[in-house]
Amino acid sequence: MSPIFPCKGCGTFIERSTQHYRRVKGQVLCSTCADARDAAAQMRPVFWRRWLQRFRWQSGGGC
Repeated sequence: MSPIFPCKGCGTFIERSTQHYRRVKGQVLCSTCADARDAAAQMRPVFWRRWLQRFRWQSGGGC
């Protein structure tokens, strides 16, 4: 049986191997928090790209 660790995102207790715990240096995430983190990471470039396009348009630097 694997040890139980608290998720660093939401605090729910999840079962993970000690090897995984050591590999991620104690930053264990449940699947829900890991998915949310990945989705947020994918959204960041889109946000900045749109922001830069708006800034260029307002400053008259392009289409």
